[in-house]
Amino acid sequence: MTVYRQWFCDCNGTLHELEPDAHLEEDAAEPACPRCGATPSSDPKHTIRYVDRENYSD
Repeated sequence: MTVYRQWFCDCNGTLHELEPDAHLEEDAAEPACPRCGATPSSDPKHTIRYVDRENYSD
């Protein structure tokens, strides 16, 4: 079983999923909101949320 984290931002009132920056290495990639620029480590308006998903295919 693998657990992975999905990141979301609700800066415009609805949740939208964040994608990691493809220009960074995968381990260092931190998702950023394309609308407001918030990241999990820099979220001054507290709009970033996450959900842990379990994958049982392993």
